[in-house]
Amino acid sequence: MAVVCFHNAAVACTLAPPNVAESAKHDGSACLRASNQRAHLKYAKILGFEALGCYQRRGTSGCIAVAEAELPMQSRSHLSTDCPKRQGKILEDERGTCIGQTIRKYSYHVEGGGQVRALVSEVDGKYKVVVEASSIPNVTADDTLAMHWGHFKSDYSNWTLFHPGGAPSGIPSVTELTEAMQTLLNHGQCGIRILELEFESKHAPFLINFALCCVSGLDRKKMWIRNGFQSNFCIPVGLGWGQPEPLGITIGSDGSVNFALYSRHAKNVVLCLYDSDSTDPCLEIDLDCFRHRTGDIWHIKLEKPGCFTRYGYRCKGDLSWEKGNRFHPHHVLVDPYAKILAPIVPAHDGLSSSGALLGSLITEKKQFDWGDDSHPDIPLECIFAYRLNVRGFTADKSSGLDKTLRGTFEGVAEKVQHLRKLGVNAVILQPIFAYNKRKGCFHPFSFFAPMDCFGPSNDSLSASVSLKKMVKALHEFGIEVILDVVYSHTGEGGDEEPETVSFRGIDNATYYILDRNDKVSGSEFGSTNLFNCNHPVVHRMILDSLRYWVTEYHVDGFCFANATMLTIGPHGEELSRPVLVEAISFDPILARRKLIADTCSPSTRLCKMRSFPHWKRWCEWNGLFRDDIRRFLRGDKGQLSRFATRLCGSGDLFAGGRGPSYSINFVSSHYGLTLVDLVSYSWNCGEEGLTNNEAVLAIRVKQVCNFLACLFLSQGVPVLSMGDECGISKGGSTSFEERSYNWDALKTEYGIQTTQFISSLSTFRSRRSDLLQCHEFISLANVKWHGVKPDQLEWMSTDSSFLAVSLQPNFTGSNPNRSVGDIYIGFNPHNESVVVSLPALPEGMIWHRIVDTSLPYPENFVQDGISVEISEEDASPGGTYKFQSYTCALLEAHIADETKVKIQIEDQAEQQHEMSS
Repeated sequence: MAVVCFHNAAVACTLAPPNVAESAKHDGSACLRASNQRAHLKYAKILGFEALGCYQRRGTSGCIAVAEAELPMQSRSHLSTDCPKRQGKILEDERGTCIGQTIRKYSYHVEGGGQVRALVSEVDGKYKVVVEASSIPNVTADDTLAMHWGHFKSDYSNWTLFHPGGAPSGIPSVTELTEAMQTLLNHGQCGIRILELEFESKHAPFLINFALCCVSGLDRKKMWIRNGFQSNFCIPVGLGWGQPEPLGITIGSDGSVNFALYSRHAKNVVLCLYDSDSTDPCLEIDLDCFRHRTGDIWHIKLEKPGCFTRYGYRCKGDLSWEKGNRFHPHHVLVDPYAKILAPIVPAHDGLSSSGALLGSLITEKKQFDWGDDSHPDIPLECIFAYRLNVRGFTADKSSGLDKTLRGTFEGVAEKVQHLRKLGVNAVILQPIFAYNKRKGCFHPFSFFAPMDCFGPSNDSLSASVSLKKMVKALHEFGIEVILDVVYSHTGEGGDEEPETVSFRGIDNATYYILDRNDKVSGSEFGSTNLFNCNHPVVHRMILDSLRYWVTEYHVDGFCFANATMLTIGPHGEELSRPVLVEAISFDPILARRKLIADTCSPSTRLCKMRSFPHWKRWCEWNGLFRDDIRRFLRGDKGQLSRFATRLCGSGDLFAGGRGPSYSINFVSSHYGLTLVDLVSYSWNCGEEGLTNNEAVLAIRVKQVCNFLACLFLSQGVPVLSMGDECGISKGGSTSFEERSYNWDALKTEYGIQTTQFISSLSTFRSRRSDLLQCHEFISLANVKWHGVKPDQLEWMSTDSSFLAVSLQPNFTGSNPNRSVGDIYIGFNPHNESVVVSLPALPEGMIWHRIVDTSLPYPENFVQDGISVEISEEDASPGGTYKFQSYTCALLEAHIADETKVKIQIEDQAEQQHEMSS
């Protein structure tokens, strides 16, 4: 309920109808109330005149309930401003009367001639409204001129109440207790009639809706004076026209709030304002299509938000679906540009709330202190990413965190030491935009606001602050933050089961792709709507969203789910040069941020295998890496060539201007099987699901290590899914589920061993960055492929399954460390062991075993290596090595001890020579 109180009883009595004037004297105040709870009052819309009357509620002393009515568009078409808003000095009107610090002037054309002017000023906490009427035909000095007026607060309840004897002709009475405000205009200079009203500014904003009534002659004949469109005049108090840019809300330094909303097809837009605990709007402001609309942007300025803390919009238009519109006058819709979403207030008395989601007018009390925070800007090839679900990562009580931090952004920051132990330098957060809770995080309702459940207080504002704290904390440890984002569809659903929250009700035909029958299109990726990403307005909004997350939250990159849908045109066609992808690629704010295209659907796990337009900027989630690694390690025949391609950076996908660092490699993900389920259900190593068979369990542990070795020893960016280090299982389910991380699992034997194995692989990968962290493909001359004998690999054989590769360093490159040389990576996915001959090494170097997944922990990984002895019986000059079944081994060439001493002597001599010269 919004209340407009007159500042003293005298003014109240002057302006109030007779039947409440007396009570106002005793009460000390008179109130004008706008309420939408009196559904028994009928809406009157007569002859284009829709002023507000007053209603005295029974049993309420001194209060006047203000009726509400929908103001016709024409009634404001002649409302204009003579001068801009001026601040900072006292202004005077043409008669020399001081009218305040802030002034707005409005002029209106009168039907038949003449002019009505209004001046609204604010000073000392009060609004002063001066109404002037001049040169009105047929009005003489002897005639009485009165303003018939009320407060226009909303078009929701639609009340228009008048006294039977005081209402304009043709307007019926609703009850005998109702009447309009009638206040006389006084005689001023030069024949001007003038009236001054004063209101407490804390009760703004509101609109004064009025007509003039001239009473002349002995017969007291009445003449009603209206504007050029034969409808009532309207004066905004505490409101400005606003600006069309930027979209969303903008809070000025003076506390004013500018609202701007895009809707091309709406015929009328209503701004709905709520206080902190209201279910329905306390105030609704009907925006004038002439003054509050620029192009397709509706805008208005609130000089003081007052008690209002939340806002939304009603968009009204063609109710038929034939043109693609989905307008509904009841729905209060959330602003697509809302940066903070307000907590939902439950409906009362069993009634549903008209606004399922609202924007918040409350912002941070003080600006977040970023200190000297900066983006780590880690090169792509050096990234080791950990993909996690914010809530699932620390929600379990085993996390040991305080209840307020569990499942929050700050909870992630509290576990930074675990990430560092693994060697992680980037986290990929599953979608954090405000989403449809029933459908999950991959179905967003907003592209600017973080989900409320990720904040300590379970509200969007605390989530916003918590996210900033997390990003800052992770940056301090050199860890980047990359967001999973969904712009291909929303959580509003399609036409079959719609959930109208925002875009659908604001401008469905713009925001969604429609089919030939103007119905919302779905896709084979499991979404029941398709966001119209390449529409100019929508693509601009997506760009604004990405820029906002970078500038406001300092995020380091984005992974786009269903990225193929970003290339779909407004009519469902595939675009060879999609404007959105191109704009993102060359945007200056996003220039150094990481861009990752995930062409798979988290709902159906389908991947659209087509070339993604990358402009040499986009990385891609490499689904072929996952598939080919799995096929090879489970022993599928004829996989040598495909497996080798994935090990060396997927040149079939990333050649031609990019390189292996643009390949985002993974073996498990949030959709599909977890890593432990992959070896327990997909290829179950002998038994399906849970088992106590030690032989089966031993093979499963080896296979887990084999998958991890493939992930870290391949060219490209390795990504580990949350919980794979401690054996999280979904029981073989392949559907998307929010995993819950059990921190006690890290203390198990499996958790300890797997975590250490991952950490060791990460360390080795960094130590041999010259061969494993390459921005460009390794020269073919430095890559050698081997079978059981060196340089002899039967590529076309379906019987051969052993494969090995040796990578040779370029000592003039980034790692001129001459104490180590080639690395040799071999895989035996067969169920029988095999003895292989190792390639020869330069004189003075010998092979050292770093990894052998067939060995028990901790022998399965020795960072410094154990030398591979060459016996006199070995026919191969490089020696031999026995690969057990289901085994991966990593060997590294080290300089023999005697050779190492010789090199040290040579280095010392060279240093002395340089010093002497």
